[in-house]
Amino acid sequence: MAPVVSVEGLTRRFGAITVADDLSFAVGSGECLGIIGPNGAGKTSVFNMLAGAIRPHAGRIFLDGRDITETSQHARTLLGLGRTYQVPQPFGLLTAFENVLAAATFSRRSRGEEAEVARSVLVRTGLAARADVPAGSLPLLDRKRLELARAMALKPRVLLLDEIAGGLTEAEVVQLVALIGALKPDLAIVWIEHVTHALSAVADRILAINFGSRIAEGTPAEVMAHPAVLEVYMGTVLDVAPRG
Repeated sequence: MAPVVSVEGLTRRFGAITVADDLSFAVGSGECLGIIGPNGAGKTSVFNMLAGAIRPHAGRIFLDGRDITETSQHARTLLGLGRTYQVPQPFGLLTAFENVLAAATFSRRSRGEEAEVARSVLVRTGLAARADVPAGSLPLLDRKRLELARAMALKPRVLLLDEIAGGLTEAEVVQLVALIGALKPDLAIVWIEHVTHALSAVADRILAINFGSRIAEGTPAEVMAHPAVLEVYMGTVLDVAPRG
């Protein structure tokens, strides 16, 4: 099956700092790729290149086989790329329904059906009972759900999740993981996250990076046990030959 989103040789530097060093990966429909790494590893920069917020110095980005490397954020959204933000950014004075309606209207794919799309997405993300509540007064878990709902209202082919589990209690993380798992069959998901057990519960593969370079890739169990990953996260050096 052809990948929905793929990158080839992605490279980006800020002065002497390399945040992406010849990275390549691909994600298919119904698949989740997790990206992990310590602070400053380059995760957010890779994410922003996928979203179109910054441009790579080298490499290409493809969506459904189409080269979108030079395409604007706006155009990428219309082509099927949705994202969430680490800190939810709703229109605080608008209701949850109005926030999702705005996203559905922006997508331009459901002219005349925006309200129906918004209601359907609120049901799917567990926010139907909160539809008329101002977004600014929602508790954190529901604001995270609203981030997902607004992204899903765009009818994305690819969903970029930016540390969406951050700040939640363990019980809330369990609920969020269940929701993302339910959305996953219809999407290609790229998820950067520090709450690694949440990521491991959904991701098919994890890519670990440090200073913009790949240090390990494989199943969650393989990557979390990889000597290079243990060294980066815990300062542990094991006398074991690295894998992969």
